[in-house]
Amino acid sequence: MDLNNRTIVLTGAGSGIGRALALELAQYSPRLALVGRRREPLEEVADLVREKGGQAVVIPADLTDDGAPAAVVATTQERLGRIDILINNAGNVRAGRLEAIEESEILAQIALNLTAPILLTRAAVPALRASGEGLVVNVSSGFGLLGMAFYATYGATKAGIAHFGEALRRELYGEGVHVLNVFPGATDTPMMDSSQAQAEHGFDYETPEDVARATVAGIITGEINVVRGESTAQTVEINR
Repeated sequence: MDLNNRTIVLTGAGSGIGRALALELAQYSPRLALVGRRREPLEEVADLVREKGGQAVVIPADLTDDGAPAAVVATTQERLGRIDILINNAGNVRAGRLEAIEESEILAQIALNLTAPILLTRAAVPALRASGEGLVVNVSSGFGLLGMAFYATYGATKAGIAHFGEALRRELYGEGVHVLNVFPGATDTPMMDSSQAQAEHGFDYETPEDVARATVAGIITGEINVVRGESTAQTVEINR
């Protein structure tokens, strides 16, 4: 895919991998719709994108609210005219023993990590198809490839969004819409600030910028999956 001058919806754009993706994409003079719950960090990212030569609009939204995914698509089309790429990046995590995690936290993970991106993709498919070279990027996780203790619900949502992406790729085959699944390993993001998992536990952290560069490279070369982290690949093979 030629990334130059594409119109891109990016969720979870205010921090972590989303922020890094916005800045990595900025070199291609995109029109970015930056989506997230908090306006202030989105505005900061938008300013950085503009400094690098891209266009950016900010769309504050809680994607788990009723009607929010469809509203984000409609707002993007109204303000930017079209959608070429949708990047489902927003997510949250609660780690620990299943019975120790509050029911509300379990439901919150499912709502943001799985239900919201499915509904957002559903709303965006007509615009992506009209693009003629549309793309959906689902940011899953290495834990979507194998079952990791203490991440049962999180892993279920990330496996779910990856399986959704694989099925959708086949469903839309020949209709001008491709789907890329990205499986980051342990990544040094604010979402992981409370984690005590370190290298001695098999967690080799990489930067959000590393994940962003690999994701953009995968978009350009038309990959189906991007799997990050040497330990992730090794663990997946052992698990298989």
